[in-house]
Amino acid sequence: MKKLRTGIMGCGEISSHYFKSAKEIYSDFYSVVACADLAEERANSRACEFSVGRVISPDEMMRDDAIDLIINLTVPKAHEQVIISGLENGKHVYTEKPLAMSRLGVEKIIKAAEYSGKRVGCAPDTFMGAPIQTVKKMIETGWIGDIVGFSANCPLRGNEYHRPDVEFFYEKGAGPILDMAPYYLNALVFIMGPVESVTGAGRITWPTRTIKVAPRRGESVPVEVPTYTAAIIQFESGVFGTFTNTFDVWNSKMPNIEIYGEKGTIVLPDPNRYQGDVLISRFQDKTWQICPLLNEYANNMRGAAVADMVRSIDMRAPHRAGLELAAHVTDVMLCMEESINTGGRVRVESSCAPISGLWVGEETFNN
Repeated sequence: MKKLRTGIMGCGEISSHYFKSAKEIYSDFYSVVACADLAEERANSRACEFSVGRVISPDEMMRDDAIDLIINLTVPKAHEQVIISGLENGKHVYTEKPLAMSRLGVEKIIKAAEYSGKRVGCAPDTFMGAPIQTVKKMIETGWIGDIVGFSANCPLRGNEYHRPDVEFFYEKGAGPILDMAPYYLNALVFIMGPVESVTGAGRITWPTRTIKVAPRRGESVPVEVPTYTAAIIQFESGVFGTFTNTFDVWNSKMPNIEIYGEKGTIVLPDPNRYQGDVLISRFQDKTWQICPLLNEYANNMRGAAVADMVRSIDMRAPHRAGLELAAHVTDVMLCMEESINTGGRVRVESSCAPISGLWVGEETFNN
């Protein structure tokens, strides 16, 4: 297998997870040879912290023939441009979510990928962690019988309480839907297949948010997107359930995801994480049991989908966090926004193929 030479574009807060996992977990698949950021001091800091050999400009990264793959960690509104530029310069691209901010942007990316013959992968890859992989296997082998429905709950208070650079969380292209829903939707689509329709409601609870941490404590930022949203999501299989997603809630005792079956109920841990307990209660048993996990994948960190894409390129096989999945999930989120704006049910025109699980016995991504 060819190990891909990788450049990280965007050296903000999330980048440290990718730098770390590239060195500690996925070093057999790709190596970070360069990094870039519009703020050069951020790139210099990451390069020093993780012993990256070169700091270059974003334009230089695009033109550099010594880079095979770009990991795109820029702000959401830059994703489309960076992905297309990377493809046009002959590089594979793995991007943080969302894939793009519009369907036109998604279509442009699909066309650029087809023309270039290069791969596009998209976060989140938390569905490749042990808990969600375990749930997929449990459902496929009939532990709770046919799925009846589900509920999902993402209760968060805004990022202004723990970081100063919060503008993009409240701009078009982010908010609870495009920033947090991908974790839940990737997991649900992986487990239950593609979505058929959504019916949503939402509102901007407060028109501005005040930053609570230094060095920008006291500054206000405008809010452009709904911050309390709820939706009924129906899958092509006929299964439907509810999804509440918000930046307005301090805490909740509701599970992040519950899946209801004819023989029992499964509770999933936070799909924004790679670890956590999977609980099951079956038949008339009122107690909850902790399920054993597919332990090979229990230590995954951000970058599992990059490793999977690299291996799939070598095998000439589809990768799991692929362009079709990302395009479908983006479409679902845009349909949620449309439904909130129109007050009606919106049919999801896209779809995606089933995604295979990482079962025990398959080559692991961990060293």
